[in-house]
Amino acid sequence: MEKALLINKYPYAWLDEIIDITLNPQQTDVFSLEVHQLTFIESRFQEELQEVFRQLKAGTFFLFSSKKLSVIVTHYFDALLLLERQAKENLAAYPDDQPLAITGENILLAIQEMKTAITKRYGQLVPASGKQSPVDEGNVLANIFCKLSVDQIGIILKAADDTKLIIASSLSLIFRLLVPFLSTERSRRISWNSMRKSTYHMEQHDKDVAIEALEKLIARIRGY
Repeated sequence: MEKALLINKYPYAWLDEIIDITLNPQQTDVFSLEVHQLTFIESRFQEELQEVFRQLKAGTFFLFSSKKLSVIVTHYFDALLLLERQAKENLAAYPDDQPLAITGENILLAIQEMKTAITKRYGQLVPASGKQSPVDEGNVLANIFCKLSVDQIGIILKAADDTKLIIASSLSLIFRLLVPFLSTERSRRISWNSMRKSTYHMEQHDKDVAIEALEKLIARIRGY
């Protein structure tokens, strides 16, 4: 009986509690969390995600029915999507330049990396619905490569915010929501906070490159 209960234990229990309660500003006074608490949460979160992945691999290793495999993978993947959605909402509410925001960003990246790992291992067994929405699915967008540098991307996004081409409550929110899905030649992981800070002191070279890139887009659009 105890063995059966252990096998059926919900693998995301601790992760759910952290995302839905501990780090959720709607449920907890997250601003009172100290740095050592955030460090522990972030480290434990990574470990728990890896344990969930190990459980998934163990639970599917001896299954030869594609239907049963698909059911299990779907359960794990859908639960991860729910975690990601709440993690994004939490992060959007965190103040800039605070350890809380850094922890929130790293946790979101960890979730998205887990999604990528599941997709790579199980391929077509991953629910197709999870890849059709840019809001809910990080795997498709997470691999977008941009030839511009972090500073140059920041300049373009800031200009889009200033001209209201992109409308959000703050420039920081734009960075927080978009940057985790981008990579550059030098940075596979881009820090939204670093990009935000780079817009405070723009180099002329970066502005010139950003302008050149936009002019290429304009020329291409005119040629359509």
